Amino acid sequence: MSMETIKVVLVGESGTGKTSIIQQFAYKMFDPNCTTSISSQYISKVLSFSDMQASLKIEIWDTAGQERYRSMAKLFYKEAKIIIFVYDSTSKSSFEELKKYWIPEVQNTRNKDSILAIVGNKCDLYEIMAVNRDEAMELADSINAVFQITSAKSGIGINALFENLGRLYLDPDFDYKAQDRIDKENYEQKKLMEESKKNQESNMSVKITKKAKNNNKRRGCCG
Repeated sequence: MSMETIKVVLVGESGTGKTSIIQQFAYKMFDPNCTTSISSQYISKVLSFSDMQASLKIEIWDTAGQERYRSMAKLFYKEAKIIIFVYDSTSKSSFEELKKYWIPEVQNTRNKDSILAIVGNKCDLYEIMAVNRDEAMELADSINAVFQITSAKSGIGINALFENLGRLYLDPDFDYKAQDRIDKENYEQKKLMEESKKNQESNMSVKITKKAKNNNKRRGCCG
C-alpha cells in the first residue's frame, strides 16, 4: 500500500505553543523552557488508520510567529495540505491576531483545497481563560475550519487534532464536528473533576487550619 506525504503548517502568534504542540504529538514531551521559534522547521510522522486501511506521512512545519519573521511563513502556505491556526486560550490578543492578520493572510495565499483548523492551546489553564470557546467555534465555522482545544502540557486534544485532520484529508465526508462534541464533553467533565478536587482540597485546608487554631487556643488557656 502506497503512503502519501502531505505538508501540515502551524501558524499564529509567538508564544501560543506551536512548537510545544508538535513536540507533544511527536515525542510525548513538554518542555516548559521551550524557546520561541525564529525560523521554520519540521518533523515527520506517520498516521495509520486501520479502519480506513490507509496511512499518511505528515510533515509538520513550525513557523515563527514574530512580526519580523512573518514573511518567511508565506513560503509554506501554497504547498500545505493542512493549515493550523493556533491561538493561546489565555491571550485574547493572540486570538484577535488570527482574525486580523493570520486568517486573511493565509486565505489570500493558500491552496484553495487545503484543510483549515483553528486550535485553542493551553486549555489546561481554564481558570485564566480569555477566549470564549463558542466565539472560537463560530470563527472556525465561518471559514469552514476544524476546531480543537488542546493542551501541549497535558496532551489534551493533541492526538485528536492530527488524527481528525488526517481522517478529513483522506475522507472529505468525515464528521469531525461529531468528534469535536465528544472532545468537548470529555474536556468539560475533566474540568469539573479538577474543580471538585480543588474545592475538596481547599475545604480540607480550612478545616485543618481551624483545628490548629483551636488547639493553640486550648494550649494557651492551660498555660
